[in-house]
Amino acid sequence: MKWSDLIRLAATNLWRRKLRSVLTMIGVMIGTASIVVMVSIGIGINQGYIDSLSQSGELTTININSTTYYSGGGMVIMAAGSSGEEPIEAIKLDDRAVREIAALDHVTVVSPQQDFYNMTTKTGKFESSYGLTAINPDAVEALGIHVVEGSGFSKNAPSDTIEILLGEGAKSGFRNPRSSRWDSEAPDIDWLNAKYTVVLSDYSDTDDQGNPKEYEFKARVVGIVEDDNAGHGYNMYCSLDTMKLIMQKNKKVFQNISMKTDEYPSAVVKVDSFENVLDVQDQIKSMGLSSYSMAETIQQMQESSKSLQLMLGGIGGVAMLVAAISICNTMLMSIYERTREIGVMKVLGCKMSKIGAMFLTEAGIIGLGGGILGLAISYGLSAGINALMAMQGAGGSFRSVIPPYLALGALVFSILVGVLAGLYPSQRAMRLSALAAIRNE
Repeated sequence: MKWSDLIRLAATNLWRRKLRSVLTMIGVMIGTASIVVMVSIGIGINQGYIDSLSQSGELTTININSTTYYSGGGMVIMAAGSSGEEPIEAIKLDDRAVREIAALDHVTVVSPQQDFYNMTTKTGKFESSYGLTAINPDAVEALGIHVVEGSGFSKNAPSDTIEILLGEGAKSGFRNPRSSRWDSEAPDIDWLNAKYTVVLSDYSDTDDQGNPKEYEFKARVVGIVEDDNAGHGYNMYCSLDTMKLIMQKNKKVFQNISMKTDEYPSAVVKVDSFENVLDVQDQIKSMGLSSYSMAETIQQMQESSKSLQLMLGGIGGVAMLVAAISICNTMLMSIYERTREIGVMKVLGCKMSKIGAMFLTEAGIIGLGGGILGLAISYGLSAGINALMAMQGAGGSFRSVIPPYLALGALVFSILVGVLAGLYPSQRAMRLSALAAIRNE
């Protein structure tokens, strides 16, 4: 008996008892739909979190914080998975360390960052409450800073002028200090053409009235940065090279506020792909630098998500277990009703393995049919859940996602459940005595 004959005979037998077969398939359908929908919710929550981070560009970013900048020393712990996980001595985040990080495989750009809160940007009667953040001019694009107006940093920036990338949101930080009015609206300024001055205040050198000594530097806005999910629109960026020259000329002023001129408090590293972030981060930690990334958070979240998916899948698995018992019962009933048929097949010389295969095929067809129906129901329920969450404004963080591998896996699993449930009935059919089966009424 060929496999095509087995499948045709199994389908014919199921059709002869179509009501019972359909009811059994419905059990498999419920089990399959339960598992797929439950697991898809766990996948959706995980995917929603990753998508939100992808929009902000944080997935391929590693943030480095110097543990020596303020304390002068410290210990850092090697990344999980590194050999020994022993504490190692922290090193300075200086130009040498930056060059070593930039030389690592998969690193696309490294930008030290320095915040200057003792410097005030002024234009006309307005002055900004925002400090300046110095970055590597070559890292603007890699850091996801989008300049929507202006030309951006100059390739050969003048050393006597501070070039500024002004965030859209930072415009509202310019206020008239003599005015008591305070609102969220930005003043009416021709931002790209206005004249600016950056004032450095030395609070260690004050006059009789307590006013600090001030050092003024020419400045100009060379670009407007759009608002985005990463918050770049609420910063004022300047060139790190220019600020290093200013710090060297006014070293004492910065030393008085514990700002070092030979190292950086933090840096941002961009990696070519998300898959390489943790590996690069481990190498950075092994150098003696403290670092963190969203990849660590995602890894921990994915571990929790796997547990959630297993728990949700287990709940659906209960329904599938009931369906398996139903398949087993259906096949046993079929054997009792077809005892004579089985006996005739044995007398005619049909192999025992073929008889068993016939019942396994029937059970597999029930599993396949129930799996297909279950998948159809799953896609419908998934669409309904997503529509409902979208109406409530939670579609990004809570949703149902059915990837192809889940759909295929559920279909294979439903067939496997059907076949396993049919094992005992098929063995029962194979063990029937041919003579007793023929004489059965």
